[in-house]
Amino acid sequence: MNYSRLGNTGLKVSVLCMGSLVIGPAQYNLNLERGQSLISKALALGVNFFDTSEFYGTYPYLRRAARHPGVVISSRSYASTAREMQRSLDLARKELGKDTIEVFGLHEQESGLTLKGHREALDYLVKAKDKGLVRAISVSTHYVSCVRSAAMLPEVDVILALLNLEGIGIPDGSRQDMEEALKFARYMGKGVYIMKVLGGGHLYKRAYEALSYARDFAFKDSVAVGVKDELELEFAARVLSGESYTEEIERLACLAAGGEKRIVVEDWCQGCGQCVEKCSFSAIEVYHGKARVDRDKCMLCGYCARACPHFCLKVL
Repeated sequence: MNYSRLGNTGLKVSVLCMGSLVIGPAQYNLNLERGQSLISKALALGVNFFDTSEFYGTYPYLRRAARHPGVVISSRSYASTAREMQRSLDLARKELGKDTIEVFGLHEQESGLTLKGHREALDYLVKAKDKGLVRAISVSTHYVSCVRSAAMLPEVDVILALLNLEGIGIPDGSRQDMEEALKFARYMGKGVYIMKVLGGGHLYKRAYEALSYARDFAFKDSVAVGVKDELELEFAARVLSGESYTEEIERLACLAAGGEKRIVVEDWCQGCGQCVEKCSFSAIEVYHGKARVDRDKCMLCGYCARACPHFCLKVL
């Protein structure tokens, strides 16, 4: 496993950051023992960087690993006020069993305006950092404009941004636009790690090519990949660590790919529209009283499933 420094934070992170969204209730909902076993396997492979969020509901999976020496946990919250952010950070510290969270920040920001709207929460994190409750402050985003805005904020230490081979899921620009924005962020001293490198599953047939692109992108410190089993974990670790394409890698890629992920809308959907409000990719609409998904836009993140009060949506 290869490692790098996460910007100017002083944190040493593995090139593979294991994303925990996939194992949690928004997607495959692995039982606790199974999820912890997969995380232990990641640790054995040299992974020391784990991505989560309050919204993902995956803190229990990470609690045991979070206390290992050298492990870096990155989490975030939708909080916009100081009180909300304090509650979110206290929850993370309690559920992860850690006095200090290595990276904590703002979830799904869109622009300089949304960052401004979360200013109170960001200011609270600055105070929390001064108290040693967090090591670094982060912003996650799918937007080029937000990367550029966050890069100019001295309070922000780490940026998690969407980037993949085809630029799938970037709402306000191209792959090249995001590459330039992340290059600028690195120039400004920010730690950078990237997500959705497989396009939410759309690039699963080109997994080696997609992971190789992410690995070779120069202006990042780590690559967040969600994995649901040991095959996917081993494949991602080997490619991101620099293994050349061989028959063995090809075999592993085929096994890891399995089949295409899909989103299912159950018949009992009542068309309440909460999934529409939650989808940041504008991939869902209510049509004839039921949620309908545009599969060309859907990134299969499962956020809609977490937002649905009737458990009508599932990523399979």
